[in-house]
Amino acid sequence: MALPVHIQLAQQIVDTLKSICDHDINYIDPSGLIRASTDRTRVSEYHEDGLTAARTGKTVIVEKDDPERGVRRGINMPILSHGDVVAVIGITGDPDEVSRYADLARRITRLLLREQEIDLRERNLRTRTAHLIRCLCENEPLNPVYMKEVLQANGIEHRGGTWCTAVIAVKSEEQTEAFTALEPELNQVFGSFENTLFTFFYPLEYVLIMPAETMQRQSSLLRAIAAQYSGILKIGTGSPGKLTRQHISVRFARLAIASMGPGINYAGIDDMDLELLFSEVSCDTAQAYLHKCMDRINDKDRELLEAYFECDMSLKKTSELLFIHKNTLQYQLNRIQQRTGYDPRSFRDAAVLYTGLKLEKIYPLQHGNTAAHNVEKDKI
Repeated sequence: MALPVHIQLAQQIVDTLKSICDHDINYIDPSGLIRASTDRTRVSEYHEDGLTAARTGKTVIVEKDDPERGVRRGINMPILSHGDVVAVIGITGDPDEVSRYADLARRITRLLLREQEIDLRERNLRTRTAHLIRCLCENEPLNPVYMKEVLQANGIEHRGGTWCTAVIAVKSEEQTEAFTALEPELNQVFGSFENTLFTFFYPLEYVLIMPAETMQRQSSLLRAIAAQYSGILKIGTGSPGKLTRQHISVRFARLAIASMGPGINYAGIDDMDLELLFSEVSCDTAQAYLHKCMDRINDKDRELLEAYFECDMSLKKTSELLFIHKNTLQYQLNRIQQRTGYDPRSFRDAAVLYTGLKLEKIYPLQHGNTAAHNVEKDKI
């Protein structure tokens, strides 16, 4: 079945043909309506001979002008696609003169129509692929026949096995424009991955679903992309599993991105520990926890705690890292204890604060949640 022709393409066809033969050209649809013309006054007119050519599938030659009927001499050639007449090309002028352009006009028209057909089918495949990926990522019901058809259209023969999901996300809202500008380049790279489904969920992230062995082979390239565009994007990879269980993999991939520390642009499930537990924590529970231990400290306190835990709670190493006196560090740790009720020098209390820092990267603290303040400390 032939695909419908866009008016823009119809106009492109008549303009192209006129540039070759220097005669007015009409693009007539199978119902006899002139959809495009180099003579703009004829657009939307009914063309009787064009309709005849469309119905019979044969070229109609008009030898003389007939002003009363609005007919001009020329030839009207039916254009076939997949056995159907999709259009009639009318070339205005002396039939003996314009007939020599007939074959060329027919070939050019078919070529342009074929380009549109390929483009539309590629767009349709991209749409179907995006829908399949969204269903897999959101654990929505999928018709097995539909899934098989989309996989095969992408050149993938699904015979079970282990799959994995990667997420490429914009680093910050400020980088959204730069991130979307990378789409053509990333499409080309990801299109070279074997047996891989990918789509761009505008404007925030790419999602790639591929066999685990493909992920293993391409991990170095993904790391290189993360390093090359470190100021624009982050890449997270999820857990391996069945194709129909990729909603779990994508959750861990997004979790890996959310839990990245400063200067980190690539992480996978092997790079997470506590974060794996956080994937099962509800937002309300996370906010209750954060309000208990993180609500009363500022960004400077957080930076201090990050450095303190990075130095394994060593006062000496932390003071050297921050270029401050040990007594100053002790004072600042005391202030954090007063503000939070947790002593960073105590292993148990430090564990609470360390968990809070990790959790806050995934569930940013929301201020004003008074209910969370009512949760008692011994219930944490």
